[in-house]
Amino acid sequence: MVSKAATRAQILARFVAGLGIAFDAGLFVLKAPGAFTVGTHLFALWLMATWLVVIALAWRGSPPGLGTGVVLCAALEGAAFYATFVSPQGPTAALVFAAKPVWQTLVLLAAIVATGTIRYHRRRA
Repeated sequence: MVSKAATRAQILARFVAGLGIAFDAGLFVLKAPGAFTVGTHLFALWLMATWLVVIALAWRGSPPGLGTGVVLCAALEGAAFYATFVSPQGPTAALVFAAKPVWQTLVLLAAIVATGTIRYHRRRA
């Protein structure tokens, strides 16, 4: 049986992931260098990889910590955008945005594992 909290977490995850995909796609269309090729399309998918993982997790169920992880991923998205486009601090600032899917996925998984571990220990106590 699905609880209301799980349903809210799924709705939050799907909504934020949809916004993240729309943001990354729009940004990629506006900032993409040169013509669109297979490589640029694959890079666009790379930028959206974490949001696609979130949608897959929310579709399958609602692991504990999904809502928290999604909010943290959105915060990282904003920080990466700021560090890359608003206030770049050097010639390698774009690498922050290119590496954001790795950090977002790690933060998402850490939130899920931490929340799952806390819930497990609370049930055992």
